[in-house]
Amino acid sequence: MPSFLPIDPDSDFSIHNIPFGVFSTAESAEKRCGTRIGDTVVDLRELCRGKAFDEVSGFNSSVFEQSTLNDFAAQPLEIRRAVRSHIQALFTLGASQSLEHNKELLDKATYDADEVKMHLPVRVGDYTDFCASEYHTANAGRLMKVPGPPLPPAWNHLPIGYHGRASSIVISGTPITRPRGLRPPAPGSTTGPTFGPTASLDMEYEMAAIVGGQGNQLGESLSTGDVMENIFGLAIMNDWSAREIQGFEMIPLGPFNGKNFGTTVSPWIVTLDALQPFKTNLPQRENVPPMASYLHEADAKPTFDIELDMTVVGEFILAAAGEDEPTHVMHSNLKHLAYSFGQMLAHHTVSGCPMQAGDMLGSGTISGPEPKSLACLLEITERGTKPFRTSGGQERVWLQDGDRVDMTAVAKRTVGGENGNVGFGVCSGVVKPALV
Repeated sequence: MPSFLPIDPDSDFSIHNIPFGVFSTAESAEKRCGTRIGDTVVDLRELCRGKAFDEVSGFNSSVFEQSTLNDFAAQPLEIRRAVRSHIQALFTLGASQSLEHNKELLDKATYDADEVKMHLPVRVGDYTDFCASEYHTANAGRLMKVPGPPLPPAWNHLPIGYHGRASSIVISGTPITRPRGLRPPAPGSTTGPTFGPTASLDMEYEMAAIVGGQGNQLGESLSTGDVMENIFGLAIMNDWSAREIQGFEMIPLGPFNGKNFGTTVSPWIVTLDALQPFKTNLPQRENVPPMASYLHEADAKPTFDIELDMTVVGEFILAAAGEDEPTHVMHSNLKHLAYSFGQMLAHHTVSGCPMQAGDMLGSGTISGPEPKSLACLLEITERGTKPFRTSGGQERVWLQDGDRVDMTAVAKRTVGGENGNVGFGVCSGVVKPALV
C-alpha cells in the first residue's frame, strides 16, 4: 500500500508503522496528538475536525482534542486498531478514503518533522523498571558486587523489578543534569561517604511498554494473553544511572537516588499491531525451573526482533578536541530479553495492583551475549576497569559532561518492494554539569 506522501527507502516511519506522539509547532505551543509518515507529522486533531474519522464506528474524536495520548491509549483495542488502519487508508495512494486530493485539509494537518517540537506522548502515572535480560542481570550482579549469586534467587522464577519515579521521565532531547549524592568511601578510607556529583554516570538502553486499554481494578489481575489489549505500544528508553551512588545505597532495598534523576523516552509510541510482522520466540534457556502458571505465555512468539543501536558523541567539550564522529558502543536486539512484556504485565498485576493507561513498564537493560551487545557502560567497561576507545581515539569509562547519548531501534522489511520499516526514531539526551 504505497503512500502518496514521500517516504525515504530507509525511513523508520513507513506507512506500515503509524506511531503516535504529541507535538507543537513554532506558530502554536499548544500540544496536539499526531502520527508520522516518512518525514511528515500529521495533526490528528485537524483530521478529526475535518471529519476524516467520521466513518470509524464507535470512535469518539474528542480523544484527539487532548494534550496527551492517555485518552486514546485507554480506548479498547478494537477502536485503537480501527483508527490506525483508517489513518493508513487516509494516506494510501488510490484508497477510497485517501486524502491525496484534499489539499485544504492536508495543508492544515501536515508538517515537516524537522519543524515541530515533540513532547512526552503520555502523562505517566506510574513507572516500574524490570530487569528482564539474563545477561545484564548476571553481569550487573557480579560487577556491583551484590551478595550471593550473580542471578538473584527469584530471577529464574519471575521478572524482577522495582518501582521508579515518574516525575523525572522526560522526552528525548531534554538535557540530563549530572546528579549529586552520597558516594561510598574510597577503599581503606576511614572518613566515610562523601557528597558530590557522580563520577560514574552511565546510560542503559531499555524499551518502555506504555499501558493502554482499561487496565485492571484493585484486587484484579491481568494475564499474558491480555498484552495486546493492555499495552498501547513501545518506546525507546534511556534509564540513566549514577553507579557509585546506586551501589552505595541499593542493599537491601534497591536503587533510589542513583536511578531517580532522569529517564529519557523517545517521542513516538509504536503499537504492538505495527510490530506483529516481527514477532519471535523468547530465547531458549537451560536448567530453568518451570514457570508459575500465571507466567505461562499465551503466545508462542511473544517478543519482537528489533535491532537496537547506541552511540555516544561529545557534542560540546569533545567536539572542541576534534571528537566530531559518534562512537558506536552497542548493537543489540529486543529478542535477547528472557521475559516478555506480557509476562511483566501479568506479574505486575498478579498481586492485584491496578494498571492504568499511560503507566510505563521498563524492560531493563537489553544486553545480549556478545561484547558488542552490552547495553550500558557498567558492562562495557567492566565497572570502569576496561576503558573503551572513542572514534577520536580517547579512552573513556563513564559519561562526561557534554556527552550526548543517541539510541535508535528499527525492525526492517520490504513489502511489495517498498519500505515496510517500523522504527522508533531517536532517543537522545545530553549530559549537563552538576549543580554547584
